[in-house]
Amino acid sequence: MLIQRAETQFEQTIAQSLATDPGGTHIARALHAAVHESVVGLIKLFRDQIPGAAEVATRLARMYAKGADANAGAPTLDCLRAIAQLTRETRERYLPVPEGAEAEGR
Repeated sequence: MLIQRAETQFEQTIAQSLATDPGGTHIARALHAAVHESVVGLIKLFRDQIPGAAEVATRLARMYAKGADANAGAPTLDCLRAIAQLTRETRERYLPVPEGAEAEGR
């Protein structure tokens, strides 16, 4: 599922960025394109495919736009953490796990 893949990517990006620069505040430049593609994909998914989630797509787009540091040319780690949290909350709200799927490990 696209949403879970994006969540995993955001977590890995944060971890890799902190491993590269422990005191850093921005995502690693090498990971910027992948994060951008994931965020854009989530915005389109929430806006076009999930009924009632267009508001979330708008919030996500605004968070991403405001979270980019013009000097660094990349989103901040705080911005990415906030996007990851919103993505997780949206998945839990709009796409609940079917009964029995948790027991099967899905």
